Amino acid sequence: MTGVLAVGVFAHGVACLVSLATVTVIPSAFSMDDFLIGAASGIGFGFGMILYLGGMLRSSSTIVAPLGAVLMVVIPVGYASLLDGVPSILVVVGVALAVLGLVLITKGVGVVGRIRPGLLWGTGAGVSYGLGLSILMETEGASGSWPGTAQRLVACLVAVALTLSRRKVLVPQIGTRIWAVLSGVCGAAASLTYILAVQDNPLPAAVTGAMFPAVSVALGRVVFGDEVRRSQGLGLVLTLTGVGAVVAG
Repeated sequence: MTGVLAVGVFAHGVACLVSLATVTVIPSAFSMDDFLIGAASGIGFGFGMILYLGGMLRSSSTIVAPLGAVLMVVIPVGYASLLDGVPSILVVVGVALAVLGLVLITKGVGVVGRIRPGLLWGTGAGVSYGLGLSILMETEGASGSWPGTAQRLVACLVAVALTLSRRKVLVPQIGTRIWAVLSGVCGAAASLTYILAVQDNPLPAAVTGAMFPAVSVALGRVVFGDEVRRSQGLGLVLTLTGVGAVVAG
């Protein structure tokens, strides 16, 4: 837990600096309203990480991961539907397929573990992440990189506060620092592209933005040679089909 928290602090900090640097490249008009929206999103992301890791420690990924993944889709999609109006049948079917696919992808193997803590912490993590993603839809396109900068700044501060409360070091071990930096760079890019996407078309962006568990499984197979079970392969197919249906609808 300590090492993960230190990596989180490092990664969020790097992401904040990268996002701030892009202000000079991407047209970004500072707006206090949008900056505060980004900060509120950062609270969701910061606590989402804490609750997710806490659930993993107290229960099992077989409970926490699927529950968190589903809520991270359902909440932003529901909010996007409020903004865009009642979705079409094709969109509803696509969301259902994507959610089912995520459950299959993230369902772990082995002992299930303690159910009640997993349900509580997994729900908290999913709701935190889901709200953090949803509120970004309220930002204006002219704000550019500022909401993402605020998001990562606050998420970093949340991680720092948790790490200090446990009286642990803030800097990760030497061997993990380069990966923390790369994670921060990718995180900054993810925040920026997600924000730009939901500003343009919230519903498809909300669905595709929550599909990162599918990408994680695919990368694990290609890069690390991880075993992909049949259920996970089916989940990948369902996820891609669902995303395609949402975009087409």
